[in-house]
Amino acid sequence: MVEVLMIICLAIALSNAIAERFNLIAPLVLIVVGVLISYIPHIPHIGVDPHLALSVFLPLLLFWEAQNISLRGIKQAFRGIILSGTLMVIFVAVSVGLVGQWVGLTLATALLIGAAVGPTDATAVTALGKGISPRQMVVLRAESLINDGTALVVFALALEYALGQAEITAGYALWRFFVSFVGGILVGLAVGWVVTYISRFANSYMVANVFRIAVPLSSFFLAEHFEASGVLAVVVTGLYMAQRSPRISSTESRMLSRPVWGLASYLLNSFLFLLVGLYLPSTIRGLSNDSLSHVLLATLALYLTMMAARWIFTESIIRMIRLLDRRPSQKLRRTTPQGRLVTTVAGFRGAISLAVAFSIPETLANGEPFPYRDVILFVTSGIVILSLVVQGALLPLVVRWSAATPNPAEAHHRSEEEELQEAYSITYHKIIDQLPQLAREAGASPEIEQKIREEWVHNFGQHSKQPETAAAASEELAVENDLRLRVIRASREQSILLRDRGVIDDEALIEMMDRYDIEEMRLVGPLHLE
Repeated sequence: MVEVLMIICLAIALSNAIAERFNLIAPLVLIVVGVLISYIPHIPHIGVDPHLALSVFLPLLLFWEAQNISLRGIKQAFRGIILSGTLMVIFVAVSVGLVGQWVGLTLATALLIGAAVGPTDATAVTALGKGISPRQMVVLRAESLINDGTALVVFALALEYALGQAEITAGYALWRFFVSFVGGILVGLAVGWVVTYISRFANSYMVANVFRIAVPLSSFFLAEHFEASGVLAVVVTGLYMAQRSPRISSTESRMLSRPVWGLASYLLNSFLFLLVGLYLPSTIRGLSNDSLSHVLLATLALYLTMMAARWIFTESIIRMIRLLDRRPSQKLRRTTPQGRLVTTVAGFRGAISLAVAFSIPETLANGEPFPYRDVILFVTSGIVILSLVVQGALLPLVVRWSAATPNPAEAHHRSEEEELQEAYSITYHKIIDQLPQLAREAGASPEIEQKIREEWVHNFGQHSKQPETAAAASEELAVENDLRLRVIRASREQSILLRDRGVIDDEALIEMMDRYDIEEMRLVGPLHLE
């Protein structure tokens, strides 16, 4: 077990370091490294329980994504997000199933592949979607959160069909979707409300963060217990808590939470891609149910089908909405063909598809091997690889082409920098007005009040100036902060020298380093963990 953990950590660190150094796509490097590791003699077996991928990995990944998405952005594009996150997944899965049967796969096998590759991956979109407008990014990320729940219902129905456990009728499928979505939303809201209420009494930031790790797992399993969508429950819980947590969570809890969750998400995503590489050689060798040439052809055909289905659905829905909704507000939300092509190409498949595929049981209830499981794993992995390679290469070109054609709808949306500038400016003036009252409440002398006022004006005053003046103030502040950073780093080096000379011990050094780190974070801003 220790050897396995060591190999996994070293492989993840090495792969991502190589990707960063040579500007490569990190998931692909992880897959290649996984393949290379699988050929090392006497290497310990690295595997994962199929149910672990969906019941532990997926809730944790989705909860983190839901904590870092704009609810306002979701509301503004709610209709498109719902359609893309539900009907599009079904359309893609069915299209892949029908084409898969046409190219020689069984219908059950093709439907399982379609369910696996139906959802897009939020992490892959965030990592590879450089240059996409903020509005499009919110839609893509929100879609990827919702479509996981749809895909798992489709996957469950396809699995029942493959095992012959139930007769799949339209009425039965609609009922399953209704129970899954309504139940998932209700459970997610209930868990979110209970957790935010209990969190008020968690005084220890360590306890609060340990408790928070259990939240997505609890939401997922509670929803699954009632045969609802555990994925949707986790997403709703995450969105609910993201709105309530800023008022009830402590500063210490937030400072600890973001790096912990960021690292956990990073490791889980990396491990899933590494797992693909580890399994790929044995999957190819174990293709007892089909030939390698045939599954390669099927992989290419189903990948093209998946992309075509996504484009066809997007264009069809857009035209239908324009035909039925002629309101002026709807015209402000219209997109261009170039923009919709960006949305199509940015629909990356990633760790979620892999988690779904790996969750297929290895054996049936009678102990026999699950039919065509090796084909499903191979084709799903191949589609994910093609998605990362082909779409990863095409997206920058499509984004540049789209940027050359102005979109009237985007003109009505301010940039994140503009919104941040306005928020700082409003807050600055409000605090300056409230400062005398705050000083009286704190029992501060006029001298202290004036000192705090000067510090506040110095740190945030440039956000309230006119653009030209603000730019000059920001440039001056940048020079001052550069000097402050140099002083902090020199102080840190001096502290280390004192420890090395035996003047202070390691505990004192740790406390000094923490203080210097906090001061540096105040100057450079928060970590960007995505």
